[in-house]
Amino acid sequence: MNSLTLTINDLFLNQRQSLIQTIYRIVGCPQTAEDLAHEAYLKMLKAAQTQEIKAPHSFLYKIAHNLALDHLRKQKIRQCCDFYPKDDDATGSLLDSLPSTASTPEQIAIAQQHVTLMLAALKGLSERRRQILVLHKFHHWTYERIAQHYGISRSAVEKNVQVALAHLLAEQSL
Repeated sequence: MNSLTLTINDLFLNQRQSLIQTIYRIVGCPQTAEDLAHEAYLKMLKAAQTQEIKAPHSFLYKIAHNLALDHLRKQKIRQCCDFYPKDDDATGSLLDSLPSTASTPEQIAIAQQHVTLMLAALKGLSERRRQILVLHKFHHWTYERIAQHYGISRSAVEKNVQVALAHLLAEQSL
């Protein structure tokens, strides 16, 4: 177990009762509050593997709050659907008959093809232009931050992003 996991474990153990009470005030069910608190802990552990958490206490409570609200939304949908009459032959609720939102194999294959094409198009850019585009579009850096990072003007960053996007669009249309 690494030190980050130990820190998150300590935080969760120290805040567990308070977290459960906070969730309980939202959902109104002690068992659900406990389940959601545990789920928040697991989500935080998973998030900590891929990102730096600067305010772990606030992050844990935000996850818990969002989970509680999601639970209420789902519960409201279930209650709405329970008002509809069910067929005698139906074994599940109306929710069970809704189509899945999971991607089909065809959709997954198409998405993979798009990613492959996009990566090939990105390789056609200069290293610097590609880095500028990635920083702006995927890491959400501002033009000013990128300009400062590379020691260039804001307008040079804008032009690099525009040229890179035009290149990607041209490659996609081929």
